[in-house]
Amino acid sequence: MAEELRFFLRTAIYTILIAVIYWFASYEWSGSVMLVFVSLASALIVLVTFVAVSATHDELDPKVGSPIHRIGSIVGRLIGFSTPRRGADHDPLAAGLEPIPSGSIWPLTAAGSAMMLGLGLVYGPWLTAPGIALGIVSVWGWITQMDAY
Repeated sequence: MAEELRFFLRTAIYTILIAVIYWFASYEWSGSVMLVFVSLASALIVLVTFVAVSATHDELDPKVGSPIHRIGSIVGRLIGFSTPRRGADHDPLAAGLEPIPSGSIWPLTAAGSAMMLGLGLVYGPWLTAPGIALGIVSVWGWITQMDAY
């Protein structure tokens, strides 16, 4: 089972435990029901993905197998698990040697611009105007830095 599925499984178990504790601590329906639905949604993600992946380990012939196998293979093709299988020594997540880009200040200035624009909606145009100017400078700097690569 992939780490992503284990994450969703842990989320499902955690939220069901929190829902039980929340119910006995507060006796409130809405929060308990929402926590139970989060747990059910996480468990459903694990179940559907597990079925789709296990269905794609075999030959992807929609006429072979049980109806659940056929549905799993169709869902697997839609999600993208129908890539041809390679040997056991092939690691699909192995990355080759790629250059690591140098650090940049422009993402930080773009975040500052977005923060100023958001706060400008609350406090007024005296904060929006510098946010727009900083945003323009950030975009310009980020684009011109990309040319260096």
